[in-house]
Amino acid sequence: MMRVVVAMFLLLSQSPGATDQLRLPFDGRWFVAHGGDTLNVNHHMSSPAQAFGVDFAKVGGPSMRQLSADPPRTVEDFFSWGSPVMAPAGGTVVHVENSLPDNPLGTKDASRPAGNHVVIELDSGRFVFLAHMQRGSVTVKTGDTVRRGQPLGRCGNSGNSDFPHIHLHVQTSPDLESGRGLNPVFGPIDVELTGRPFSKVTWPLIRGLFVSNS
Repeated sequence: MMRVVVAMFLLLSQSPGATDQLRLPFDGRWFVAHGGDTLNVNHHMSSPAQAFGVDFAKVGGPSMRQLSADPPRTVEDFFSWGSPVMAPAGGTVVHVENSLPDNPLGTKDASRPAGNHVVIELDSGRFVFLAHMQRGSVTVKTGDTVRRGQPLGRCGNSGNSDFPHIHLHVQTSPDLESGRGLNPVFGPIDVELTGRPFSKVTWPLIRGLFVSNS
């Protein structure tokens, strides 16, 4: 079974429409909450523009306040909250939203789905969206040139989001409501797949993986 799963990832990483290698938009070890190319593992596949989108949630670490056995009560209880969001590749900032409020737990803002976000033009015809940032945390502006790994803002809970996480997708238009989603491939990264580690690989992502930059 493990060989079948690994073979699937290798095939996907060479599939038509896959983008060049991207950096994960964070430091440390995070969980892939949504990702893949089917609706059963990735709700973004229902939107042509956001197809292959990925949602990342941070897992605990020694530098983070540990949660009690009680469920989280506020957005501040999540490890993802306030974590730096970084550029997955170099490019030009073509759109920024930085003024929308963060949602209290149990609410969403479906009318403004991306919330506070940054759109970076990677090259002709490829735009990466980084969404759901904290209000007022975005540190870049339209027209800025950014480098791979540059901090852009902080993880929040704005837009169509019900818990703090980083949303990333690549599409063929800078307009969220148009264009076609492209399959993002990340590398080199370290991956934990069903408890087995893989180092310095180049893979698209699927729900259930733990990932970090190599």
